[in-house]
Amino acid sequence: MGKQMKRAFLLVGSGAAPTGLRNDGAPARPVATRTRLPRHSVPVLAAVVLALGPTSLVAAQDRCEFRDVRELSAPGSGNLDVIAGAGTLVVTGRDGLGEVRVTATLCASTRERLEVLEVSLEGDRLKTDYPNRGRLWSGRNYARINLDVEVPVGTDVDVEDGSGSVSISGVSAVYVKDGSGKMTLRGVGSVVVEDGAGSLEIEGVTNDVVVEDGAGSLSIRRVTGDVMVEDSSGSLDIREVGGDVMVSDGSGSIEIQAVGGSVRMDRVGSGSVSVRDVEGNLVVTDGRRERIRYSNIRGSLELPPAKRRGGVR
Repeated sequence: MGKQMKRAFLLVGSGAAPTGLRNDGAPARPVATRTRLPRHSVPVLAAVVLALGPTSLVAAQDRCEFRDVRELSAPGSGNLDVIAGAGTLVVTGRDGLGEVRVTATLCASTRERLEVLEVSLEGDRLKTDYPNRGRLWSGRNYARINLDVEVPVGTDVDVEDGSGSVSISGVSAVYVKDGSGKMTLRGVGSVVVEDGAGSLEIEGVTNDVVVEDGAGSLSIRRVTGDVMVEDSSGSLDIREVGGDVMVSDGSGSIEIQAVGGSVRMDRVGSGSVSVRDVEGNLVVTDGRRERIRYSNIRGSLELPPAKRRGGVR
């Protein structure tokens, strides 16, 4: 599936606001509608790494007994597809840059494993390759490729990542499908993320944010457009959103603050819910009313029925 098609799965202008949102009489601003992404298995390498356990993974990431550094470059085309396995990934948009520049650091436990690692940049496609992946990660053996990438500002970035931390900043549209590891996205145009496990931080987005998150904490701040989140487990913190916020949550605390549009929650699992400073409506169709705390909601309220006596706020 191409990059634009994958983004279109989640960012589709509906031309009408969701039911229960916007009651000021003004024409509703088109918002993104949520179309469920197909479930894919976590990339093979990520599954193997997770099976080793956190201790083994951290130890392997800290070591680099055999090393090779490679420099790659290609003319900037406005798009970059990255297919990466184990290792860190840093993508940075640079003003005045007309090409894609890659510094790849290859690390392995033995020279044999180092020599089979491959990294290539062909046109707008950056790819790492790990032949015989099972053998590379058996016992105390390890192999990884850390990527430091510079692209022209305004580049659209599409990432499929196995494991390891991901940091992206200063680019335009971002699509990430990630297996595991911490992810940080800052100063970008729009965001679509499928995240397996690990913390996720998103800040400074000029358009919409759509997240399908597996496990781990999720923080979203300073978004001009709408925010849509489907979260399985872990804490959720959303602040300073110019548009609407729509949440479906499995478990973990939810805190939403400073929203210029309305807030809608269609599934609320275990954990506390706190919503403050909302210009529009607050609509909660699921969960226990007793766990919902709210203040300074300027629009209408629609909450689930109380299941026992007690204060709502």
